[in-house]
Amino acid sequence: MGGRRPRLPLEMLKKPPKWYIILLMVVRRRLKIESPGLAFITTTVKDWIPLFLNDEAAKIVLKQFEETVDFHEASIVGYVLMPSHLHAIIGLRNILDLTNVMHDFKSLSSRKLKHLKLMEFGDKFQCKGSFQLWRPRFDDFVIRTPEQFRIKLNYIHENPVRAGLVTIASEWKYSSAGDWTLGIEGVITINKNSVGVEWTF
Repeated sequence: MGGRRPRLPLEMLKKPPKWYIILLMVVRRRLKIESPGLAFITTTVKDWIPLFLNDEAAKIVLKQFEETVDFHEASIVGYVLMPSHLHAIIGLRNILDLTNVMHDFKSLSSRKLKHLKLMEFGDKFQCKGSFQLWRPRFDDFVIRTPEQFRIKLNYIHENPVRAGLVTIASEWKYSSAGDWTLGIEGVITINKNSVGVEWTF
C-alpha cells in the first residue's frame, strides 16, 4: 500500500526515550575503550542443551577456546565450562578485539563439534537445515577494578557448586579453580599475570 511513512510522536522527537539514552551511553562507553583490559564473557549452547556433559565435546571446545585466545595474543585468566555454557575472564591487548576472539572461537568450535557423533542429542542442534552449536550472541562485562575481578572470578569458580555438580569448586575439572586455589594446572593453561593485571585473588 502507498501512503506516507508513519512518524514518531512529537514528544519523542523533543525528548528521546530513557531506554534510547541508556543504550547510547553504553555504546559510546564501549567505543571509547581502546586499551588493554579484562573481559568477563558468557556464551551459551543452543537451547541450553547440556552438551558438555559429554567429556569429548568438553575437551574439544576448551582446547579450541585456548587456541583461539592464544592466536589473538590474548590470555585466559579464569574459566569454567558448565554443561550448557562457558564463563571466562580474558585478558586482551585491546579490549575491542573481544568480538573477533569470540566470533572465531564459536565458529571454529562449531565446525569441530559438527563432526562429532552426538547421538544422544538427536537433531537438537539442527536449525533450518544446518548445524547450530551456540546461541547467536555472547554476554560480556569489562572489568575495571580489583573488586570486580574478585567477584567475577569467584562467580566463575563457584558455578559448579551452586549448580550442585560438586561440593568444592576445585573438584570440577573443567575450571580454573584448582589453578587459583591449589596451584594445580587444569585442562587448559591460564595466565594469572595477564595484560595489565597486577591484582591477586
